[in-house]
Amino acid sequence: MIKIDKSILFALQKGSHPAFEKVFVFYFMKIKTFIFAYVKTMTDAEELAEEIFVELWQNHEIINPEKSFDSYLYTIAKNKAINFLKRKYRSERIDETQTHLSFSHSPEEEYLALEKALLIEMIVEKMPAQRKKIYQLRQQDLTNDEIARELETTKRNVESQISLAFKEIRNGIQYLIIFVV
Repeated sequence: MIKIDKSILFALQKGSHPAFEKVFVFYFMKIKTFIFAYVKTMTDAEELAEEIFVELWQNHEIINPEKSFDSYLYTIAKNKAINFLKRKYRSERIDETQTHLSFSHSPEEEYLALEKALLIEMIVEKMPAQRKKIYQLRQQDLTNDEIARELETTKRNVESQISLAFKEIRNGIQYLIIFVV
């Protein structure tokens, strides 16, 4: 059995194709199996594993043989699997939304849905700038941590602003419901 040591990793870092082949043979099945635990389909796991090794070869010069290569590779695999699942989940949500929208609704239901959407849009437009920005980023499926990093604020502030935004929207929608009923 091949053992991957620092000399192979140094050679890979310098662009040695034989070193890459050794790393590929040693790790491919392990990485594919690791990814399969996340994505649950062998085809997707294999494609993601292949992508990882293509990217590994393309970026071989950034490999640090002094650090744990196992940790490096498995971290890449975990992130690749999670990003794949996020994209898949978003795509499924969009498909479900489009399917839901394709069902016929009564004119009254369509009117109420449009009124509700316009009301929410008006409420969001009137929010303080930071709350509005945080709400809009949240609608793009960013996590609270990601929003906090992007806006250079605290996660607690993001949570507070989202809570206030939803409260404003709920209050506004209550008036619509009262008006309609």
